[in-house]
Amino acid sequence: MEDNMNFMDDAEIVKEFLVESNDHLDDVESKILELENNPKDVDLINSIFRPIHSMKGSAGFLGLQDIGKVSHELETLLDEARKVKIIITPKIIEVLYEGVDVLKKLREMVANKVNSKGATVDVIDYHPLLSRITGILGHNQDTVQKEKASGNPQKEKHLGEILVETGAISKDQLEIALQEQERGIRLGEILVGKRMTTPEKINEALIIQSTVGKPSPETVKVDTQKLDNLVNLVGELVIASALISETLGNTNNGANKNLSHLNKIVKDIQDQVMCMRMVPLKSTFQKMARLVRDVSSKIGKKVRLDISGEDTELDKTVIEEIGDPLVHIIRNSIDHGIEPQEERVAKGKPIEGHVRLNAFHRGGSIVIEIEDDGRGLWKEIILNKAIEKGLVEKNASLSDQQIYNLIFAAGFSTAGKVTDVSGRGVGMDVVKKNVERLRGKVELSTVEGKGTKISIKLPLTLAIIDGMIVQVGSEKYIVPMLSIEESIRPKKEDISTVQQRGELINVRGDLLPMVRLHNLYNVQPKKMNPWEALILVVEGEGKRCGILVDDLLGQHQIVIRSLGDQFRNIRGISGSAILGDGHVGLILDVGGIMSMALN
Repeated sequence: MEDNMNFMDDAEIVKEFLVESNDHLDDVESKILELENNPKDVDLINSIFRPIHSMKGSAGFLGLQDIGKVSHELETLLDEARKVKIIITPKIIEVLYEGVDVLKKLREMVANKVNSKGATVDVIDYHPLLSRITGILGHNQDTVQKEKASGNPQKEKHLGEILVETGAISKDQLEIALQEQERGIRLGEILVGKRMTTPEKINEALIIQSTVGKPSPETVKVDTQKLDNLVNLVGELVIASALISETLGNTNNGANKNLSHLNKIVKDIQDQVMCMRMVPLKSTFQKMARLVRDVSSKIGKKVRLDISGEDTELDKTVIEEIGDPLVHIIRNSIDHGIEPQEERVAKGKPIEGHVRLNAFHRGGSIVIEIEDDGRGLWKEIILNKAIEKGLVEKNASLSDQQIYNLIFAAGFSTAGKVTDVSGRGVGMDVVKKNVERLRGKVELSTVEGKGTKISIKLPLTLAIIDGMIVQVGSEKYIVPMLSIEESIRPKKEDISTVQQRGELINVRGDLLPMVRLHNLYNVQPKKMNPWEALILVVEGEGKRCGILVDDLLGQHQIVIRSLGDQFRNIRGISGSAILGDGHVGLILDVGGIMSMALN
């Protein structure tokens, strides 16, 4: 397929088409969901028609015949629907969904061809879809296709012309109204006043009129690589500003004033550049709406998804990575969280299950909540399954929260059987790892019989972190603030040694392993005794420990720098940063440090 794809010399244009078409298809998919609930909404039909029409035009220009054919047929179907010549039915909704899926696959074929310079791809047979569309359109198909094939651009139509085309009024009624209009009265008012039509049909015609022949708004698209380069340059500017402040900050009051002004400008530039990489969660949340619809219908449950906070913005890189964890959580909520209809009725719950997806800002981070009104998590079932799999000892004493957190253990599942829609627990370890790789946290709360809520806390961006600078001997390290619970100076009696298990520290009754950072990195510390030094209580990958450091030097926003490919897999280190004194500080990976010190 795509025999005429001789566009490799215009790869940049094709890449731009791929970006635009992806946005169009995501938008169309969300609008079809709305149309399913409001099949008579002409405005919705028009909002689906426009991006499909744009895709058809772009595909024709680039010679992408398959995409052009499918989008052309979908456009024909939607054009008939917006003229109210056919009524939107469940069958048409399914055809529209299938059309979006086919266009996504064809788009992926083009992307593979561009990226792999002509690699072979699977052939997609879209002809059954075209046959179904033809069957729906029936005898209108030939006439409409001829009008479309003429290639004449749609001209702006008069209101009366649209009303006649849609069958709202007859030509004779239009002639009578036009004669009245010469007196300066609006056509719509005349038609409604003479009871020739209704205000609703006038509004529908006005919506159609507003969309025909109107150009789409233009936007400027910037290559993400250029944005990345700009972010890096601003990072260098921040570092240079810090170095200048460190060098000249103590000279005189005039210099201090100017440096303060410079730092403010640099901070404003940094904030603006970071905002350029921020995109709303709307597109990701819209995909979840389609997922809920497909999964719930597949397993025979009625589930409603409520979305809020979709305008909340996150760094583009974070949004690209968060999609899969959300899919895992929502699939599990529907399959294993929401009860079957009979069980819900017996409990006095509504037949329709409810999943809520919400995003909001909290303390410089973004929180995404996925909440269901299902059966919740049952402690006894989870604990017995964990004992059966050897994850915990039979007589272990665990808090409720520790038991619930067992669902994040690798391979843990409470599902009675394995299906393609897995039960809560399958893949949850992947969710936790992926979120922690983004320097985020996953928290879980549940009420048995009432439902479960999973909260994902994410940083706004991966380029900058809030970090605590700590000193060990002559070296400075950076600990991400998200990993730090508290800092303490222990008493001598709080430190104990367990044979072959190292040192433990008593933190208000909890015995935590203590990690001596200087031993891990072969540094000579200034303070050997914990009761003379400081302990950072940290949490990572579900575990807690105390890290021994000489001193805390303060909290700062840190611009992250990669250590390069040769140091990519060093355990316990996630990156580096240039500090205000010009020295390089290593950013610690708390989970990696615990696995190094405690295993």
